[in-house]
Amino acid sequence: MAVQKLPFGATSDGQMVDKYILTCGNMEAEIITFGATVTALRVPDQNGEPVDVVLGYRNVAGYERNEGFVGALVGRYANRIADASCLIDGERVALEPSEGPKSLHGGVKGFSYRVFDAEVTGDSQLTLTYTAADGEGGFPGTLTLRATYTLTENTLRLRYEAVCDKTTYCNITNHSYFNLNGGGDAMGHRLWVAAHHYTPVWEDCIPLCMAESVEGTPFDFTIEKTLGRDIGADCVQLKNTGGYDHNFVLDPAQGLRLAARLTGEKSGIVMETWTEKPGVQVYAANFLQTDDQTKTGVPYGKRQAVCLETQFFPDSPNHPEWGDILLRPGKRYDYTTEYRFSTPREG
Repeated sequence: MAVQKLPFGATSDGQMVDKYILTCGNMEAEIITFGATVTALRVPDQNGEPVDVVLGYRNVAGYERNEGFVGALVGRYANRIADASCLIDGERVALEPSEGPKSLHGGVKGFSYRVFDAEVTGDSQLTLTYTAADGEGGFPGTLTLRATYTLTENTLRLRYEAVCDKTTYCNITNHSYFNLNGGGDAMGHRLWVAAHHYTPVWEDCIPLCMAESVEGTPFDFTIEKTLGRDIGADCVQLKNTGGYDHNFVLDPAQGLRLAARLTGEKSGIVMETWTEKPGVQVYAANFLQTDDQTKTGVPYGKRQAVCLETQFFPDSPNHPEWGDILLRPGKRYDYTTEYRFSTPREG
């Protein structure tokens, strides 16, 4: 178990960015202070060979251009908020639009594009902190965020804690793009999701209601199937988003629970996503397109990965009837997500 610190470069405005390498057993994770971003995650495959299971860029400039939020911590509010405005105790608050008229992932320069302070806080553990100013992205209150990344022999654990001096919204997630084979098309990956309901959306990706049944639809992952099996189905919801880019309403459970299981059909690597949040966004990289400044020097393209973003539901700040998720002064936002890896062998 160890943590190594290395320089990673500088932002366009001269802020220095560091890279931390966490190791534990046969697992290794690389995190940079720009966007608290997971830039690499090496996991042993079924033959014991290391596979980097997340997409990433080779330098800071790549992450500054990172329109797809590859690997980044996302906030102050992950996902979309309609009309770049929200309700706080019955009052309408204007937010910063960042995807047409909508607020996406915290505004034009959300947490994904901020440089965090970092401190090694344990064996194979890194804590990153950032303080968002009152009004940043349009959100009220000075919010202090603490993100603790812990690597164990089979798990990357992400714990997010935040406090704010005004009533606000907070919804933090990780936007890693997973390819458990280490590259190539990801539509052969098998996925299971603990959700009998999903959130349908309009063409602008804003929810049309909180939940509909997955039964009889391409969104039924309650029985494991490949990502590619139904992604091209003649379905309005898939056409609206160009493929899977939907919130799945997790079946009711208390505490940290299994939300999804992803399996690399070539590597044999199995990744379980565990969360305390009520939803997970399944995004099949429908619009992923990068330049050649990737780790491999080869551009990434459509459907070469999948994101499993644990979250409160999209546009929840405009739907208090979906549940009270306001973060109030004196209260603490505290949620954990875990990515657990294994390579089961048939006996």
